[in-house]
Amino acid sequence: MQDSLSIKEQFTVGARIEVRPSAGPRLSGRTGTLIGAGYHPKSLRIILDGSKTPITLHFAYVAIVSE
Repeated sequence: MQDSLSIKEQFTVGARIEVRPSAGPRLSGRTGTLIGAGYHPKSLRIILDGSKTPITLHFAYVAIVSE
């Protein structure tokens, strides 16, 4: 359980993210905004640029974009 807490501490609400290529060709390279934690311990809720509804992704598929 301690691992999942430290993982979510790395991501802050409102952070800009980019979807990694390992997420697949449909989502790879898309950018968006982190809006919160998902139901499962290692999931994140993200709204991609140009989308109206959020999606849930595993934290391994997301990279924080340095501004």
